[in-house]
Amino acid sequence: MNKLGKIAPIIVILACAGSLFFTYKLSVIKKDLNEQVASLTSDKARLESDLASTKRDLASTKQTLQTTQAELATTTTNLLAREADLAAKTQEAEQLKTQVAEKDQELETTKKDLATAQDAVKKIQESLQAAGITDVGNIEQLRDKVIAQADENKVLGQQLQTMRTENESLQDQIKELTTTPVNVRGRVAAVEDRWGFVVLSVGHDQRVRPDAQFLVYRDSKLVGKVQVVSVSESTSIAELLPEYQRGAPRVGDLVIH
Repeated sequence: MNKLGKIAPIIVILACAGSLFFTYKLSVIKKDLNEQVASLTSDKARLESDLASTKRDLASTKQTLQTTQAELATTTTNLLAREADLAAKTQEAEQLKTQVAEKDQELETTKKDLATAQDAVKKIQESLQAAGITDVGNIEQLRDKVIAQADENKVLGQQLQTMRTENESLQDQIKELTTTPVNVRGRVAAVEDRWGFVVLSVGHDQRVRPDAQFLVYRDSKLVGKVQVVSVSESTSIAELLPEYQRGAPRVGDLVIH
């Protein structure tokens, strides 16, 4: 009985120590679990934020894609319209060239007629000299022929001058329709790197014609060269010429023909 009384306090002490140890272990485990819960909660919040950001980026990308598709459709429509306009202008220029060729042919015919008339006048004059002045009736008849031939020569000369004037006018029209004036200046109004073209701030108002080439400058330094593919009233669409590129054109760059 005395031994049991001596052992009992030891058992109680050991039980208390064990209880304290387990309580400490449980508190450590609880702390770890709380930290893990806090970390998981933080990760969840971060993932939700990332998901929301991804959704916003996706919506923005979708919006940009729709805008780009709309711009591409508009650009395609504009290009088709410009191609039709170019075809019409080309046809008009070809018609003018045909008219010039016809006028040149008429001019050559008129020159031949004038030369023939001059030969006839010369022959009449030679006939007068050979005939003498014995037959007044023949002299009057020959004089009338000379006057008539002179009048015809005058009319032919007037026709020749008219044809020359018309020819010069047609050539000026062809030049105006097919040639861009030297030193036309503008700016790069838009750049489309994906499709390799730029929009210039010059057009029909500045007499810009398709196939015209413009040098692109930035701060007095050559950036490259572009070639016009279509022209509208106040703007032009030009493609980049890779063999002349020294940099990428930017909005605001100077362009000079």
